[in-house]
This record gives sequence, structure tokens and C-alpha cells, in this order.
Amino acid sequence: MVQTAFRYDLPMDELSWKIVMLAAKRGHIGATREDFFREIRGLIYEDLEDTILALAKSDYISIEWLGPNKFLVMIKEKGSKLVKEEYEKRLEAYRKRIEEQKTVEGLQKI
Repeated sequence: MVQTAFRYDLPMDELSWKIVMLAAKRGHIGATREDFFREIRGLIYEDLEDTILALAKSDYISIEWLGPNKFLVMIKEKGSKLVKEEYEKRLEAYRKRIEEQKTVEGLQKI
């Protein structure tokens, strides 16, 4: 089920993260439906539409509908802040995992 609001202290679900991250990477140009299908493997259109509608309702992205099933997604300021915070959380978690792996016997030389 898609969440309609995100809490900054909880990790964002993977599909929402990929959508806002791709929209942030594309900037003011925006990301098309085709961009999402190219970048996100195994994506189902209904899941994509539900998630972008929830993100738009939460004011993280804006959607410009180009046709019945075609759209352009652009990041908003609130979404940019969310991407920055989520990226920093994920980067910190990654760094912690690396440090934990270095302490495992045999990896101390790395």
C-alpha cells in the first residue's frame, strides 16, 4: 500500500525513493513515464501512478498530464529537501555497514 505522507524519521519506501530521486536528477526538465520504466526494473504502471499521485498529494512532486497514461513529473522544493535528507540517511547507513564489515576478521587489512 502506498503511503500518502512521509515521516522524515522513517525510511521512505523504495518506489517512492526512486521516483523522487529520478525527478530530482531530472530537475526542471522533469521525468517522463518512459524515464521511470527505463530506470526502475519490474515496474507496474498502476503502482507507479498510485505512488506519484500520493507524492503529488503530499506536495513533493508536481505532475503534468500529457495524455491518458502519459505524464511529466517535476520535483518541488519540499521534494528536494526530502531527497537530500533521505540520501544522507542512506549514505550514513551505507558507511556504517562498511565500517562493520571492516571489523570482521580478515577484512581489517582493507
